[in-house]
Amino acid sequence: MRWHPILAADEPEPGHWRLIDAYDREYGRVTIVRLDGEIRYRAEFRNAMIGYGTTLRGACEQVHMAFIRSHGPASFQGYPTFDSYRRS
Repeated sequence: MRWHPILAADEPEPGHWRLIDAYDREYGRVTIVRLDGEIRYRAEFRNAMIGYGTTLRGACEQVHMAFIRSHGPASFQGYPTFDSYRRS
């Protein structure tokens, strides 16, 4: 069996999952909700909603990928301009 982000989740109450890191700190949540009459899984990373999943597995993956991305460099900011360094 392979490890999956759903294994990082605990369910303190029915329909609410907390994703926890190796230090038992919560980094995300997944909550089962009804959206336009359909069952969905609301994915949150650090108290910010990041999307909805159609499965618990998919929602946990969304949260975990946000967690992984948070450990890397920031988004590309563009190339620098060197206008102030013109040669005379």
